[in-house]
Amino acid sequence: MTAPQQSIHDLIAGFITTREIKLPVFNPVALRLQQALARNDIKITDIERMIVEDQALTSQILRVANAAFYQGLQPITTIRKAIIRLGNEQVANLAMVAAQQQMYQKSSGAFQSYQEKLWRHAFASAMGSKWLAERCGFRTIAENAFLAGLLHNIGQLALLKIIADLYATGFIPANLPPTLITEILDSAMHTEQGYLLAKKWNLPEEYCAVVQEHHKEPCDPNNTLLLFVRLVDLTCEKIGIGLHDDPQIALAATSEAQALGLGEVTLAELEILLEDSVVMADQI
Repeated sequence: MTAPQQSIHDLIAGFITTREIKLPVFNPVALRLQQALARNDIKITDIERMIVEDQALTSQILRVANAAFYQGLQPITTIRKAIIRLGNEQVANLAMVAAQQQMYQKSSGAFQSYQEKLWRHAFASAMGSKWLAERCGFRTIAENAFLAGLLHNIGQLALLKIIADLYATGFIPANLPPTLITEILDSAMHTEQGYLLAKKWNLPEEYCAVVQEHHKEPCDPNNTLLLFVRLVDLTCEKIGIGLHDDPQIALAATSEAQALGLGEVTLAELEILLEDSVVMADQI
């Protein structure tokens, strides 16, 4: 097939407009778990029943729950044991981790390395955002921060799938320059598509806002979840977790660090945590 005389950006925009592309479909059980958490009367039996409906998700949650960073003295062999040890919210978030990991593992070949980088960045962002929430005295929203960090760049995953599908159908060549792929993934389309996906998945508005606004300037200083995710994003970029590596970023001088009242020592601890999180991401 002869490639049409259109730019890559135009091709992607056309596919999005005409809906010729199948964007990622999120695991419905993982979504129902998040919605169930909004109810104050949710019981262990309710969480357990929803999870065991999906045997594949059950096995993935147990595998993640037994990874080194969650592991206790005894292995977790049932969903009930996972809930008792980790709690409803953390098990629901493990379901999101398991579901997200599946989505980040579906490509192979030319685009696999990009998916691996995006997955490490997503998981490190989740761990870092949760840690910041706890460190800054927002323990009640720590699990929310985890999920916001995990999901904030889902638009990049959607764009990467579009690029892979355009390649598979012969619309673009296999030897796209890495700089061009990165430019596309960084473009405003990733927040636009991420927001549309978040709405399509019926995620709570607080997560939709983070997906849509994590690169928006100026940043809303009253959106604490957004501040956590943006600061972790910058820290990942400084130490090279994801698509970028810019060691010159002065984290303490950022508006996000200043709004959260964080100094050099805490920010250095955050860098160490994120580096450890990359190892965790590869373990699961």
